[in-house]
Amino acid sequence: MPGADLTTLLLEVFRRRAERLTPAEVMRRYRGDRFVAPAPVGFAAQCRTTEDALVSALPEGFEALVLAPVVPLAAHSAVATVDPRKVIATVRGSEVAADPTNAPALEASHRRSSALAADPRARAPVRPAAGQRVVRAQSFGGPRDLAHFQLFGLVTAGRNTGDRRRFERGHLVETWSSPPGRWPPSAHGTPRSH
Repeated sequence: MPGADLTTLLLEVFRRRAERLTPAEVMRRYRGDRFVAPAPVGFAAQCRTTEDALVSALPEGFEALVLAPVVPLAAHSAVATVDPRKVIATVRGSEVAADPTNAPALEASHRRSSALAADPRARAPVRPAAGQRVVRAQSFGGPRDLAHFQLFGLVTAGRNTGDRRRFERGHLVETWSSPPGRWPPSAHGTPRSH
């Protein structure tokens, strides 16, 4: 079945299912669905403070983006290595964001392609950064472990110099060697490359 036909069919199925649900059934689902439980209030304030600190500490050349809550279908498994069973797919051929580096990587690739179309010798890297609320479908053990949480990611995309690892190492060192004290303590995680 063609994708557009499948989407139309699934949208109709979900419309009919939603039509039959009562407010009491929606409330029952809200109380028991770990994907929709709100984060503790203190967490929200801390999250905002941390994200503000991260954005203000961005190294030169990075552009903060406001990301959509969804990405194209397979963005997590084709662009990165997130198992599709840990991602929430939608009936419209997209996925709920599960990693804050996939959408910026797609945007960086799009911008690099545009720059190369204008100038085939364009060398300037593209550096998007974003905080994003993400959702993971796998179960977490603790009572305070939520299926949704905030992550912050940085992406650098640029011209291949013939040695991929040299490009990655150079930009990783440049990004994480910003002036001492620039990154807030909560930002020190393990950098990774796609």
